[in-house]
Amino acid sequence: MQLVFADSEVAGIDALGDGLRVRFAAAAVEPSGGSGEAGYLLDFDLLLQGATWTGDPAACFGRLVDGWLSDSVSRLTRLELPFDGPGPWDAVFVFPHGVQLAARASHVTAVPRGDQRFRPSYAC
Repeated sequence: MQLVFADSEVAGIDALGDGLRVRFAAAAVEPSGGSGEAGYLLDFDLLLQGATWTGDPAACFGRLVDGWLSDSVSRLTRLELPFDGPGPWDAVFVFPHGVQLAARASHVTAVPRGDQRFRPSYAC
């Protein structure tokens, strides 16, 4: 399963000491390798640890129009889950109301919980 940044719904971004927690109300996911179904993980978190950032995390909510992680070689607009990657990583989150947050993190994790709720996509 892959997390797709664009069209995911962010409930908020919290500053936690030297890190950020991106709280997805509905994280868009697509199957890996053609098996499974597209949909949304509800109440899902992406953690950026050892992070510095520009932008106001409190102003970051709503649908993502774009987002990615970059390790200076690749620009990832989707992540294979579970994801647990030592950095450094550059992350960018772009919202339709003109707000953008950019961060640099030493470690990024996005690991679904065992009780993670999934909602199928009904898109045609």
